[in-house]
Amino acid sequence: MLLVFLAHFSQELIIGPPASGIPLLLQQIGMVASPTFVLVSGLTLAFVLGRARPAMMRQAQLRIFDRALFILIVVHLVLTVSDVLLAPYQRGIRQFFITDLVALNLMVGLILVPRFSPGARVAIGALLYSTGWITHALLHPVGIGFVAVAEEILTGPTVSHALDYGFPVFEWGGVFLVGTVLGETLAAARTADARRRWATRLLWVGASAVVIAVSLKAIVLTSPIRAEIATYPVLREFLSIFGKAPPSPIYLMFFGGLGTCIIAGATLLSVNGLAVRVNEWVSVLGRNSLFVFVLQSAVFRDLVARVPLEGRVWAWPLAFVMATLVIWSGARVWDRVGGNRWFTLGVAQLGTAGSLQVRRS
Repeated sequence: MLLVFLAHFSQELIIGPPASGIPLLLQQIGMVASPTFVLVSGLTLAFVLGRARPAMMRQAQLRIFDRALFILIVVHLVLTVSDVLLAPYQRGIRQFFITDLVALNLMVGLILVPRFSPGARVAIGALLYSTGWITHALLHPVGIGFVAVAEEILTGPTVSHALDYGFPVFEWGGVFLVGTVLGETLAAARTADARRRWATRLLWVGASAVVIAVSLKAIVLTSPIRAEIATYPVLREFLSIFGKAPPSPIYLMFFGGLGTCIIAGATLLSVNGLAVRVNEWVSVLGRNSLFVFVLQSAVFRDLVARVPLEGRVWAWPLAFVMATLVIWSGARVWDRVGGNRWFTLGVAQLGTAGSLQVRRS
């Protein structure tokens, strides 16, 4: 979540997109946030389902579906207000937020995780990812009609710019399904030694992905056909290390690899009882991640964006630390009052009541 803070903070440092310098570097570092966020979402879903007792499985599924529906409806409206309507600069209202992506993935994951093996889910994820890229490369609808909007939501931006910003469902859905495999294997690791082995393997996988990504990018940059690649926009996107809409393979290997290393490192610290105070501090953000995401949107988009930070490099660390402390303090209060129970549309309660009524009859 701290990487999300950094990514959004860096976007408020100057007016307009950064061409170079520290703001650009911070934005590039913040790119670790998106694949990590999606992987952790899939991991959490599979972990919760994997640890649920058979008698409580339906209730767990209803709670997750209820939360996903809440995110898709209520959180989308709240983020539209904080990210767009209250922002001090003009932003397009046609947004498909990363929370919308996660909500849809949770709904699909509720169907796929209990019914398909980890290998099958990886295959489905690869199919989604390749289908998304092929569709993105071949179909180019015009206008902002239903077809154009649907394609941009599902596979990525087009020349029609039907969305002002979005996270393509197909390509990122493939990443989410990989996260469910990580979560299922973590749920099966019942002992400290098993979790330590899980984290060590994940660390090697993440580090290997980063090395492969850097090697591939080096080959592209030194290739004699580099100039020719630049003439094909889709190929240039596909080989970009910074392409996230849709996410390119090199982007996912590099930033997703770094994200898996962070997940593995955090697990090893927890299992080995290291950095206990830091872990307790960060866990407040983790337990209340949805509230924190909504709050950080308001803090960075509506408050920090109004502070004249451009050109005042000395003030950037202070502003980031203060904003982070404000968000953490809000999360701490939310955690103490058990605020997560309010993130519901009542679907889980209705479903539970209905099942009880059926059993009684």
